[in-house]
Amino acid sequence: MAAGKLVSIELETNEFALIVGEEDGEMSVRVVGGAELDDNAEELPAPAEIILALAMRLLRDPEFHDEVVDWYYDHQDEIGDDEA
Repeated sequence: MAAGKLVSIELETNEFALIVGEEDGEMSVRVVGGAELDDNAEELPAPAEIILALAMRLLRDPEFHDEVVDWYYDHQDEIGDDEA
């Protein structure tokens, strides 16, 4: 993808996206929800909790980042088979 190219996606109201990027050689992470969450809610929906936990772990645990990348390369053939 070309640098500076803006890509737009639409999320369902029950969906959350983890956006991982790189800025000045550092990983950047954003979480985007398909709908605004109620600030007064007692708990987050499960998908939001999962995506926030992943985002926090990616940012704060460099070993987890490396494990995720290693897992991807170790299972790349399986992932390709699932998509066929």
